Amino acid sequence: PDLTGRIKFGPNAFYVDEIDYSVESEKEPFWRDVVKYFPTVKLEDLHPEMAGIRSKLQGPGDPVRDFVIKHEEDKGLPGFINLIGIESPGLTASPAIAEMVSNIVKEYLD
Repeated sequence: PDLTGRIKFGPNAFYVDEIDYSVESEKEPFWRDVVKYFPTVKLEDLHPEMAGIRSKLQGPGDPVRDFVIKHEEDKGLPGFINLIGIESPGLTASPAIAEMVSNIVKEYLD
């Protein structure tokens, strides 16, 4: 539960052609997934709350690409380390990612 005692489900993701922060109001497909784990949740219990943009390295139907970890110094952003498109197996790789980022930071600070 969040600080107000409410449970949040999600995220739900889909591709868009243009940046759009409107909240998807079609609840039924999302609800069908929620009730698999929480069978007492009713459709009317769900209230869409927020939207965001998640960076992706490939579009629908494209082959899967590895994530990108890059110090953006060459773009005029010294100290900014970009971690883009980290999904599965990002959790499994998180210790190695942390070590890589730590090495980039150490190199930058030296």
